[in-house]
Amino acid sequence: MSRKRKPRSESLLDELRRRTKVFEGEAEEEQLSDRTPTGIKGFDELIQGGLLKGETYIISGVSGAGKSIFSLEFLYRGASQFDEPGLYVTFEETMQSLLRNGNNFEWNLGSLIRNKKLLIADFTMMTLGDTALTLNPEAFNLDGLFITLETAVKELGIKRVVLDPVSVLFLQYPNIGVIRRELNIISSMLRRNNCTSIFVTETGTDQTKITRFGVEEYLANGVIVLYWEAEDDKRNRYIEVFKMRGTAHYAGRRRISITNDGVSVIY
Repeated sequence: MSRKRKPRSESLLDELRRRTKVFEGEAEEEQLSDRTPTGIKGFDELIQGGLLKGETYIISGVSGAGKSIFSLEFLYRGASQFDEPGLYVTFEETMQSLLRNGNNFEWNLGSLIRNKKLLIADFTMMTLGDTALTLNPEAFNLDGLFITLETAVKELGIKRVVLDPVSVLFLQYPNIGVIRRELNIISSMLRRNNCTSIFVTETGTDQTKITRFGVEEYLANGVIVLYWEAEDDKRNRYIEVFKMRGTAHYAGRRRISITNDGVSVIY
């Protein structure tokens, strides 16, 4: 006697239920162990203990809000406290400037670089023959960026990556769709190598957009917005977790301060 076969629709539903149970189990385990603490005072408490390992995040904000400092500290804390080597790819601020900023915060970035715990890839000036050029398509291409990232990640065991700012790429290449596709490819490569990454961008003049070009946020698992407001005779800085997939997070803005020790979320 032949066995009665289930209708295809029921078989698909059973398979979906089975997979959902597996995913739910994985999610519970991930909440407990699969986090990358930023090490930034007061921030990890806003996002259940840290960023999800292997995911890409956007930090957006106006000039002077602290985006680069936040990102550099993410790498510094990772290398110095959690034994996670980091890679900082800079398209705008020179390596010398980043090192000087680190010295201002009493972070010994030079020691981390010598011990191969931190790599700074300076793309602010590219060389074409004997001529130094600012970043432009003649001297720089996205394939070269991908190769640089992948090589560093695999050879140095990089676990934290910062690209600062990715908005420069959108300015240099007129086709936003191409940039979005290429950054998605880069993000996928970093995810395969279990790198937790931050892509830095700016807030545009259009207050309805949280990023300059309105597409950067679609690259990321989460979006963190930094900004400042003038109040009386001083400038107060704020942070807001705008989006964070797979993580309960504090909804609303919090004050931040930048001191000799780095960034702190204070209230």
